[in-house]
Amino acid sequence: MDRHVETYYKRSSDDDMGGKFHEVIALHDSPDISWESIHKRVPSLPRGWYELSQLPIRDRIEFCRDYWLSQFPYHPNLSDFLVRFFDSLDDLGIYITQQKWEDPYHVEMIYSLSGDSGYYTGKLPSAESDLLNLQKEFPQYILPKDYLAFLQIHDGFCKTTDCTGVIPWKKMKDEYDLFQLMLLDEPNLSTSKGAPVDPKSLIPFYKSFGVPFYQCFWGEWYPQQEMGNVYYSHTSKTISDVSCSDTSCESMAFPTFIDWLMFYLERVE
Repeated sequence: MDRHVETYYKRSSDDDMGGKFHEVIALHDSPDISWESIHKRVPSLPRGWYELSQLPIRDRIEFCRDYWLSQFPYHPNLSDFLVRFFDSLDDLGIYITQQKWEDPYHVEMIYSLSGDSGYYTGKLPSAESDLLNLQKEFPQYILPKDYLAFLQIHDGFCKTTDCTGVIPWKKMKDEYDLFQLMLLDEPNLSTSKGAPVDPKSLIPFYKSFGVPFYQCFWGEWYPQQEMGNVYYSHTSKTISDVSCSDTSCESMAFPTFIDWLMFYLERVE
């Protein structure tokens, strides 16, 4: 497991006040905890996550890889990419934390990259009813199927130092409203090539930590029958240009959510 994970998930105590949590349970390192006892304490914990935590490390990684593949719609590059991504992990753990005494417990899945290269944090999955409620928040647009599929894997997902990341569904409308308020100061929003953009057609699904940079679904761009997504930079006050055929990592314009996710998961040496 990446050393930064063990540093982050530390309990506070009289001997070590540097810890963040009143209680931490590394479920993958707790073979003696029964489903009945942990479910009573943490009702939000899915049975599948508990069973996953009890498997050997390599089985946890492979099972999770196969589950991701089963959830997503077909994409020609996804299978090979996910095999490489999950092969790059040295551990996959499940942590249960409690911030303060009598606070609710939170559950997170950690994808640890080998060689202390960082990790990803996945929140609990959303339910089908959550996705229906999310779609009602944006009735003028149909949210991409691959994006909704990912929310049923993790409703919230981020890199090591990127504490915001993929926005949980319950925060999507609030983030959209805040984003629109910010754009009120930019009456002439455009692409990087100067083409005008309707701000209301941008729906942020990813927010960079500490800086107002967003990846947004764009309701005016349908490269593959569903909304593509573009990068908004507060520095340049523009979004990605999609007029050229080579829309990819360089311009940060992606035809599908899966294409963006593969970029986000790409290991940086």
